[in-house]
Amino acid sequence: MTARRTLAVLLLAGTALTGCGGGGGGSAEAPEEYPTDDIELLVPYTAGGPTDIAARALAAHMEGELGQTVVVTNAPGASGATAYQQLIAADADGHTLSMTALPTAVLNYLSNEVGYTREDFAPVGVVTQVPSGIVVPADSPYESLEDLFDAARADPQAVTVGTPGATNTHAAETRRITQLYDVPLTVVPFNGNAEVQTALLGGNVTAGFANLSQDILPAIESGDLRVLAVGSPEPLPYLDAPTFVELGYPELVQSTTTFGVIAPAGTPEEVVQTLEDTLRSAAEEPGVVGALDERYVPAEFIGADGLGELFAETEETFRDVLAD
Repeated sequence: MTARRTLAVLLLAGTALTGCGGGGGGSAEAPEEYPTDDIELLVPYTAGGPTDIAARALAAHMEGELGQTVVVTNAPGASGATAYQQLIAADADGHTLSMTALPTAVLNYLSNEVGYTREDFAPVGVVTQVPSGIVVPADSPYESLEDLFDAARADPQAVTVGTPGATNTHAAETRRITQLYDVPLTVVPFNGNAEVQTALLGGNVTAGFANLSQDILPAIESGDLRVLAVGSPEPLPYLDAPTFVELGYPELVQSTTTFGVIAPAGTPEEVVQTLEDTLRSAAEEPGVVGALDERYVPAEFIGADGLGELFAETEETFRDVLAD
């Protein structure tokens, strides 16, 4: 059953129940079919980045499925807080949505007073998941992750790790390495993957912990950068590199960046279901998958419940990391 047909059944059922109800306040109006107006899809970052690319590919599909214009609005600022504040201030009717990136969204409210927590969001579903990894320049003396960690243990000031941000998943996961495994690594934050790559190739940092996304893969494929370990639970079919799990670090599986869609808390369940069904169909549409890059589209769709679980799991994992 399609998303729209499912919603129609729910609406008819709701109308019947309303007609049968009693009470002294008069009859309630039957709910309108969703959506009834343009949908705004907020992007917490500037145009051209991975979140923006995912949003625009998704918006085109949503328009075809839902029969309304989907307007992508870039609202960068404060590590995503600007867009999320705009989201939770909107009516919870499904006509204002936002892209979100985990764990950054969670780390932001754990480390700053931003006016929201995950309780202010209604998760809809996952669009893409981009794994991360520790990379070094081709001429690095460290041939393996253990070589790098041994050097850090031998000299606590020796190993600097560039990350695409100060309070994002990569910086937090680097600090977890120090906490869990007594490996003293110094986080050096930059503004995005591109700056991390430049620092690596210029010899300004020892290693980088970054998204293994389209912007850095060419340098890996050309041999300019080497991947010592990836943070996904399972090996990546497109990279010849071990996982942290395979190397004996089973806790280090929290660095994948999950891009999803959220609505304001209180959005009706039937509206969330319609939107979730639309994301599910997008994940099965070859044109959308191609635009998103099939390497990053989960093999099994992750819906509202799954995204909600990821929010809670991320919060539990990193709650105390930034305090140290």
